[in-house]
Amino acid sequence: MSETLLPSDERPRTQRRPSGTSFAGLVGVELRRLWWRRLTKVAVVALVLFTGAAVYNAYSSSTPERLAQQLDDYKALVADTKRQQADFKEQLPQMLAQCRQDQAAERQRSGDQSVDFGCDSIAGPTEPTLEQFGLVPPVADVITAGIATSAAYLVAFLAFVLGASAIGAEFTTGSMGNWLTFQPRRTRVALTKLAAVALGGAALAVVFALLTNLGARMIAVVNRPGEELVLPEPATATDSVPQLLLRVGAVAVLAGICGAALALVLRYTAGVVGVLLAYAVGVELIAAQAFLQGRLKPWTVGTNVEAFLGKGTTYFAERCEGSTCSFASQSLSYTHSWIFLLVVGLALTVVGVLTFHRRDVS
Repeated sequence: MSETLLPSDERPRTQRRPSGTSFAGLVGVELRRLWWRRLTKVAVVALVLFTGAAVYNAYSSSTPERLAQQLDDYKALVADTKRQQADFKEQLPQMLAQCRQDQAAERQRSGDQSVDFGCDSIAGPTEPTLEQFGLVPPVADVITAGIATSAAYLVAFLAFVLGASAIGAEFTTGSMGNWLTFQPRRTRVALTKLAAVALGGAALAVVFALLTNLGARMIAVVNRPGEELVLPEPATATDSVPQLLLRVGAVAVLAGICGAALALVLRYTAGVVGVLLAYAVGVELIAAQAFLQGRLKPWTVGTNVEAFLGKGTTYFAERCEGSTCSFASQSLSYTHSWIFLLVVGLALTVVGVLTFHRRDVS
């Protein structure tokens, strides 16, 4: 009978450790705590309001009446351009003669026969196209892509603040110490909190994507122009909208993790937001512009986020060839951007977890 009362684990009691709650279970607990925070609901409401305002702005700028007015303005501009072209054609012989006379005088004065004023390349005004004038029919994918590209930074900022406040508030109120008495393994606690914040950022991105896509498709149906408005077909998109929205979600997830990791180090939400503002002003707006003639831009977060969202971007920086230096447009690749952002996110995560693991928590 005594054998039936033995526990299944026959090791001595001193060698047995309770398994505790699983990692997924702890993440679920952190998600519930994150959802019931007041700031989470404020972030969701702010995201909904901003998305609604962006959709309304897209609707008001693409109504058939607005498109008709823009088409009339375009026709007036084309007529004015044609008059300018006629005047230019009459004045062209005199302009060419004067240009060549000035060129000959400069060659004689300087003794350099290679001086070229570009007289043969003088061109008159050109007519704008409908695409250059911004006249395109309201298409759902085009509207969605436009809103998503401009609003990605807001979604990332909300995810960043949400992650920072979720961790910072626990240090401020002392609940972090109480939680560690229940779950003393600090690395596991830190990783579950980071995972919950990452899922929270992804949820914000999903809400944004659904509302934006739904609003864009409603606009495309309501503001469909009539046959009397002859508009050009929109340019073929080089990237699909679902992939763009996935990249917006990835930026939001990374921002949430970075905010939470910094909060593990600084322990105060205000301190994390202060660091973000100091970086934005000191590095993005001042250092990247003033030092090294723009060559720091490939190593700033803002430029790499822009390249990640747009699958590449350009920036102006000084380029030197021999003894001659000039500002020119340079490209930043998509591969460079995602590797840079991944390294930044991993570095902040490692620093945050190690700091939390080693520092005392009261």
